Amino acid sequence: MMKKILLSTFIASLFSISQANSLEGLSLGIGVGYQQKPFVGDNSDWVPVPHVEYQSGMFFIKGLKLGLDLLEFDNTKIDVHLKYQALSFKPSDSHGVFTLLDRRKSTLLLGTGVNHRFDNNLFISAEINGDILGRSKGLSADASLGYIYQVNNHFTLVPTAGLTWDNNKHNRYYYGVSMDESFRSGIKQYRPGASVTPHIALGMVVKATDRFHVFGGVEMKFLPSKVKDSPITNRSTLTSFALGINYNF
Repeated sequence: MMKKILLSTFIASLFSISQANSLEGLSLGIGVGYQQKPFVGDNSDWVPVPHVEYQSGMFFIKGLKLGLDLLEFDNTKIDVHLKYQALSFKPSDSHGVFTLLDRRKSTLLLGTGVNHRFDNNLFISAEINGDILGRSKGLSADASLGYIYQVNNHFTLVPTAGLTWDNNKHNRYYYGVSMDESFRSGIKQYRPGASVTPHIALGMVVKATDRFHVFGGVEMKFLPSKVKDSPITNRSTLTSFALGINYNF
């Protein structure tokens, strides 16, 4: 279930970028996806993933993100949103001494974002989010640059690149090892600071008909040393892939 949630977030981000401008109404889809997670013993799988988007006036739903477009001017949108962060670690999914660690739970983020599309089809987006459930009490920010390449009337490619900043509270909750955990498990205590994670992606949309679209994409995150050096992670990069079909009502 958690892998489906993670991939739903990934699909929503790729498909929203590929459409460039949100359309009024409801859009539903189903896809298949693959996503890696950074934690020891947390295997990656191919799973079916649902997808939903809805726009009505100021209100929008994009996967696991919902909010209000507060301002819109000159190809710029500023929003306030709630967003589900699916990152988590369940010790029972791991093995050995890692099963003695505390659980890291997913959370709900409150944030604000801005998107601007230039006349040459370049676009920039940025957002800042904070944990409102008190899991990590952390803050995160993201900034991305992308390009909407209209190959023809039916095929669109969208390469993007960006940076995600996570503060020390976020990183210590998800990737740190507390003194109590170290005492129970024998794993060395670890207290990471803030970090910056580069990421790149390539999204695509094929307009099969006016209502049916095939969508997909691949994303890669290059984990910073603050994450890679954690004793509970075992990856240096994370790769996600999704492919599916969408229907616009």
